[in-house]
Amino acid sequence: MRAKQQATLVSLLIVAVLSIPLAACKRSDSPAAVASAGLPKKWEFPLGARGDGGLALTDDGNVIAASEDGYIYSIDANGTLVWKTYIGATHASPLIGPDGAIYIANDNGSVFALNRSGSQRWRSIVYRGNTLGHNAAAIGNAFLFTPSRDGLKAVSLSDGRIEWSTDLGTEQWGAVTLLSDGTVLYGGHGRFRAVNTHGDELWQYPQLSEEALRRNGNFPPPGDFFACSSIAPGPGGALLVGAGRKQLVALGQDGALRWKYESQGNNLATSGPVVSSDGTIYFGHPDGHLYAFDSSGAKKWDTEVGVSIASTPVLASDGTIFIAANRYLQAVSREGKILARTDVGNMVTPPLTIASDGTVYVLNDSGILSAYAGGHGGLMDSLWPKFQGDLANSGAEHAH
Repeated sequence: MRAKQQATLVSLLIVAVLSIPLAACKRSDSPAAVASAGLPKKWEFPLGARGDGGLALTDDGNVIAASEDGYIYSIDANGTLVWKTYIGATHASPLIGPDGAIYIANDNGSVFALNRSGSQRWRSIVYRGNTLGHNAAAIGNAFLFTPSRDGLKAVSLSDGRIEWSTDLGTEQWGAVTLLSDGTVLYGGHGRFRAVNTHGDELWQYPQLSEEALRRNGNFPPPGDFFACSSIAPGPGGALLVGAGRKQLVALGQDGALRWKYESQGNNLATSGPVVSSDGTIYFGHPDGHLYAFDSSGAKKWDTEVGVSIASTPVLASDGTIFIAANRYLQAVSREGKILARTDVGNMVTPPLTIASDGTVYVLNDSGILSAYAGGHGGLMDSLWPKFQGDLANSGAEHAH
């Protein structure tokens, strides 16, 4: 009799477990299980066409955005157009110099310097032909280090004169980073490359062998390491970059591999790594997850945020990570929990940025620039809290 009662009890427990809704078994931080909390929209402004470049913020809070319609836009914190200036279609990211000048390349081989008012200061032709590139320059030491199809260029900030050029072109995706010692980093010809302030090569990854060079007629053959994201200086002098469709790689400043993480994604790793004030490294992987790593490369957590991540996240001062995946802007806690999720109307490719009052700016693939009340403070004070390191998109390493 007792055995029969026990069997009946077990049967009832099985039925009860099977009756639990499938949704209750999902991770609480997966996109499908996120609460309906959203981020309040403050305003939106339509550009003339989509834009692929990162957003820059001036010291008085204006948003600088570039568009495929050929215009550079300056929009104030209330969503009102201040000025727009035609430079020709561009997929590059604007950056702002120490004196407030705005620098950007167009798709036809020209680099422009614009005054704060939007008027042209100078134009420099760095390549005669189409140079379509979804990339960003860096600024420092009186020069703009800008990508080009036939080589990285050092362009004088004062007059646009080309000081030097490397012998190999840069990748279509990615960005230039300037370290505090003057080393310039960029992706080019299927390799991660480092040059000094005169353009002389210091090292490359993977290292090119003498045999491979000889077999290719003493001309460097293309490598298989495509640095697709911006390059972030990390804890302990690490250099962090997303490569191909599956890798986050950490190199030393001598070009030696420290560690790497691999997970197969569907798209290029164009979302760059960012670094928190406690040394945590966050990376939006092409596999649709946001990852957190410690300085040794050990994974702390990962959270599914979508199918496609193209945009570099941004870190708020309280540690919240804002990331765009597919058409959703999401706020994620430092523990990996999704706090809020908002539909921004279309896929987001350009990197995010955040103002000092906590406003998060998003440019979607329909060319709509939107401002959201983030509610988690301004930009984090850390080694590399956003695309190109700071609100000006300078691409320059800052001491911390």
